[in-house]
Amino acid sequence: MNSDKENDSVQVAVRIRPLVVSEISRGCQDILEVFTDINQIRIKDSDKAFTFNHVCDTLTSQDTFYDTCVKHLVSNLFKGYNVTILAYGQTGSGKTYSMGTAYEDNEQIGIIPRAVHDIFNYVNDNFSCDFNITVSFMELYQETLYDLLASKPREQCVLEIREDPKGLIVIPGLTAEPVTSASKTLEYLCKGSRGRVTGCTNMNAQSSRSHAIFTINICMQQKNDSANNKTAKFYLVDLAGSERSKKTGATGVVFREGVNINKGLLALGNVISVLGGDKQQSYICYRDSNLTRLLKDSLGGNSITLMIACVSPADYNLDETISTLRYADRARKIKNKPVVNQDPKVAEINRLNKLVTQLRLELIGQGGPIICQSELDRLKKDYEIVKVKNRDLTQRLSSTLTDNTSLFERVMILQSANERVMDKLSLLREEYNAIVGNLNTSLDTNALDAVKEQVEKLQNIQSLFNELFVESQKNEEEIRKHERCSSNTNAERVDLVTSETEFCERQETHTKQQLALNNELQEVTKMLAMKEYLAQQMVANTNHIVDYNAITENEKKIECLEKERNDLMQQLKNIQNHGTGNKLAEQRRKRVQELEKEIQDLHKKVTEQSKMIKLKEKDELKIKILNNEIQQMKSIKVKLIKTMKQELEKFRTWKLQRERELVKLKEQDRKRLNQMVKMETIHNRQQNVLKRKVEEAAAVNKRLKDALALRKNVQEQKNSGKIEKMENWLKHEFDLLISTVDAECTLLHLLEDRAMLQNQLDNLKDSPNLEESMEIKQLEEDIDLRSTQIQDLQQKILDSDQENKSKTRFDNIQTMAEAKVALKFIFDLTSDIRRREIQSGNKCSELQTGYEELKLRCDSLEAQIKALKANHQHELSDIIKECEEKVSVLLRQLRRLPMEDIKEEYQQRYVIQQLALEKSEEAVEELKDKLKTFEEQMEHNENKLKSENDDLRRLLDEIKSNVFDCDISVEDNVELDPDWRNTPLAKRVQKIRDSTVTETRCTIKRSFDGGCTCRRGRCITKSCGCKKLGSFCNALCKCSNVCENNDKETKITEDEIVIDDFKKPRPEEMNLNFRSSRRRKGLNALFSN
Repeated sequence: MNSDKENDSVQVAVRIRPLVVSEISRGCQDILEVFTDINQIRIKDSDKAFTFNHVCDTLTSQDTFYDTCVKHLVSNLFKGYNVTILAYGQTGSGKTYSMGTAYEDNEQIGIIPRAVHDIFNYVNDNFSCDFNITVSFMELYQETLYDLLASKPREQCVLEIREDPKGLIVIPGLTAEPVTSASKTLEYLCKGSRGRVTGCTNMNAQSSRSHAIFTINICMQQKNDSANNKTAKFYLVDLAGSERSKKTGATGVVFREGVNINKGLLALGNVISVLGGDKQQSYICYRDSNLTRLLKDSLGGNSITLMIACVSPADYNLDETISTLRYADRARKIKNKPVVNQDPKVAEINRLNKLVTQLRLELIGQGGPIICQSELDRLKKDYEIVKVKNRDLTQRLSSTLTDNTSLFERVMILQSANERVMDKLSLLREEYNAIVGNLNTSLDTNALDAVKEQVEKLQNIQSLFNELFVESQKNEEEIRKHERCSSNTNAERVDLVTSETEFCERQETHTKQQLALNNELQEVTKMLAMKEYLAQQMVANTNHIVDYNAITENEKKIECLEKERNDLMQQLKNIQNHGTGNKLAEQRRKRVQELEKEIQDLHKKVTEQSKMIKLKEKDELKIKILNNEIQQMKSIKVKLIKTMKQELEKFRTWKLQRERELVKLKEQDRKRLNQMVKMETIHNRQQNVLKRKVEEAAAVNKRLKDALALRKNVQEQKNSGKIEKMENWLKHEFDLLISTVDAECTLLHLLEDRAMLQNQLDNLKDSPNLEESMEIKQLEEDIDLRSTQIQDLQQKILDSDQENKSKTRFDNIQTMAEAKVALKFIFDLTSDIRRREIQSGNKCSELQTGYEELKLRCDSLEAQIKALKANHQHELSDIIKECEEKVSVLLRQLRRLPMEDIKEEYQQRYVIQQLALEKSEEAVEELKDKLKTFEEQMEHNENKLKSENDDLRRLLDEIKSNVFDCDISVEDNVELDPDWRNTPLAKRVQKIRDSTVTETRCTIKRSFDGGCTCRRGRCITKSCGCKKLGSFCNALCKCSNVCENNDKETKITEDEIVIDDFKKPRPEEMNLNFRSSRRRKGLNALFSN
């Protein structure tokens, strides 16, 4: 289980989706930088950074995201804790994809299917509990709760949210389907997902229009201990995305759905702000929305919660992305109170049992109620004595084991040396016996060469004896060296034991380990001795079992007897053939029978001796096995001795190290004591100095109080200057806010222009031509420049930080006088803005009227142009007809004239006709130029009026929605302020506000664009609209040429200047031209901040 700190705080994971096709087509840029090693996300080219529990970039797969952020939470379910996973973010940011609510059986499945598989894998592997699992699925659509698993019509699946006496949320009638496998659970997930309400917007083709909550209830019953039964709930929440109608293009039902979604998310944000705020409030507004009521346990309640914040990296969605990140940052500060879900009675019984056990232990630790103090003291004294004796015995045992180990090692050395010597001595004995036998034979035969050879062999034996002597000396030296090492080790052990209390525990452990190894070594030694004795006995028995000489003699006797028997048998055959010597034959027959009987006896002996040979071979095999086992046991014995020696060496090294550390610590302690004495002396000196300084500071403080009192009097005299400062500050803040609004409007226009340019670029890239390469390059440069301007404006808007300034804007107002000055200025400013709004509305209506009239004028001009075209065609056809007739007349006349006259006449007439034709062509070209000029002027006027009207309406809407949206009463509550009281001015303002002011408008002849429509007269009476309003007629009026109500010195009207201020920059103008002095001043203030 994770630490308590992790379980108490709401964990937040941020996931960034890649850019989608619509954002790429708009030319959007990635404005997020991710630092996964420190789990931080930052806005590019700004100082805004956010840190969370987990941060996943655009390349993070579903599998990696689940293993990193979610998998460790599933195990808490089986410990009895509630777990909640909720996804929040802008619409189209990937919430449903991450959660896996729209389940599809592929590798891109989300959190819910993966968690379901992990739950049932754990259930199938755990046999100590009986699990009962049910699932439910509900959606919150327009503040109405629906059951998605009910088998009834949707109108009959409406649910109610109630609270039990303990304040827990319950939902009567909610369908809970039992499940026994992951596949069955996912079937219910698919069934519920098909019933969710979705819609199509400009940002998402399948936008969720409701909040969905998929719940898995787990009941765990222990088979052996029914008192430890637990329950857990797994809430998987897929929230609908926050959205702006301007970007989604929602209308009608979809627009109303978006409004309800934003209301619920706003209530959820308020709850998160209260729970995650530094100042804890007693009241938390859970009842403001059904969504917050459903998530009451998940936020600030009994649950381990993970919030997944899904964001878009596009600069087009920068505001929504920052809002989501701030939302998640506040959620990370929420503290939950997760507890194990058990039956309250069982939990109370378990708590009391633990308390009883704890009290008993405390009672025993205090000596119990019946043991007297004297007996307790005696037992403690005895315990200390026994403890000292035990320590002494442990030390003795340790030293004895060490000596024993040394003796074992010495014995091993001696045994190995003895074995080598015995092997060589046995070889020498055999060789000596052979040489002595050969030497006797040689002496008997008087073979001098053989005697010399045997003498040389005896000399070799002498050299071998010398080698044995040298080896024995080496063994003795090795034994003495081992004894010196053992004595040094013992001496070191005696010297090192200076502080028994520090080494007691380690020495006891070492002694136990050595004792165990010693016991094992003794067992191995006993087994080794027993096997060696057994091997020796078997070898001795084997040597006496078979007499190979007797076998050879028996075989020779058998051969002799068989030979003698064969000779006798041959003699018997010869005697029988000659028929003589019956008595001799009888004797030889008896002899043959005796020989056969002896031969049979010898054969029996040979057979028995063969059996003994086979037994000897089996015994030799057993002896070989025993020798192998003996060698293995010897190697084990050697390893045990080495292990004991290594452990002893480790313990000795550790004691040396501890001794050095102890000496070092004592030296440090001595230095520290000396340093403390020095610091105490310095402290006393500093204390005396500080005492004097405190006395001096008290005197300075007294003088400062007198100076402050004098300064306060002077400030009261100069209080009149604060009014001007307050007005300047409010004017600066208001101009900064207006300039921010203007910058946001310009940013929106630039985003639209970039999207339009990106579409043009995509269309050109689909069908590239050589002529269009320069245009593609120009479009790419335009898009880059637009992106730079967008990024710069976004950075300026972020730097202005209006969202945070709106909360602390009025903290500078400290006194009632400053509040009155601020209110008066705001009232004057509001009335001035209202006056400008009315004037702008009037100008807008005038422009609209002028636009319609200009459109009618353009239509009439088009009709005139068409008529001129028709007249031109008619005149042209008449001219051509007349020309053809003249040509025919001339041709007829030419037939009657001589050839020279005909040519001369023809040339003259040709010149005349050429001149006439040129004049006709010039007239046609002039008419075409006029037509083209009229068409261009009409198109220019239409585009100009349309852009001016659109910009004017957009600015007016933004002024209405942003300028009058200053929440002054966020931090102040008039009813709770004891110093607040209404003034006569406030009463008069309240009376004016409560009354309904209606403007009476006169029926004046005015066009839609603001000009009058006087067809007759000189515009000198009040029947003229301009004269009635006290203004001059302008170029937009439709009055006659004899109008006398005009200002001839004014070339450009004020309306035209205002219209020019709100123009959107043309594509060829890559800089922002704010011609209005007010807007330029506000933007300069914004950029300077």
